[in-house]
Order: sequence, then C-alpha cells, then structure tokens
Amino acid sequence: MRRYLADLEAVETVAELVEMGLEFESCGLKVGLIRFGLSERQYLYCEVNHQNVPMSGEAVDWAKVSRLKVIHIGGNL
Repeated sequence: MRRYLADLEAVETVAELVEMGLEFESCGLKVGLIRFGLSERQYLYCEVNHQNVPMSGEAVDWAKVSRLKVIHIGGNL
C-alpha cells in the first residue's frame, strides 16, 4: 500500500497514474469514486476531492483531477 500512497503523492493528476502503469477502476456507486487493487479482495478506495468533479461529457476527466481523498482501505464498500 505504501507504493500506492507514494505514487498518489508524486503525481499532479490522476491521469499520470495510468501513464505510470498504476491501474484503477471506476466504481459505479458514485461519480469520481475509484479503487486500486491492493491484493485479493483488498482495495484502496478514493474519491475526487474537488468542489465539482471535472467531467468530459459523461466521464470524469482524470487529466484535470489533482486531488483525491482516501475513503476506505480493505474489502468491498
């Protein structure tokens, strides 16, 4: 998990995480909610921490997201 937190701190936008090869998946529970797989059935859940979620059409514009908030570490929400 330290790797994920260090990578989150090192980048300026969430899109840079993808460029680094750190994969995440969007969760359908809420716009701007994503999770990183830590291990089998263990996840790091984060949500966009902007006043308004930057959007490009119907999708979050990850190149404009510069702040995430960790909301859960562990199993599924």
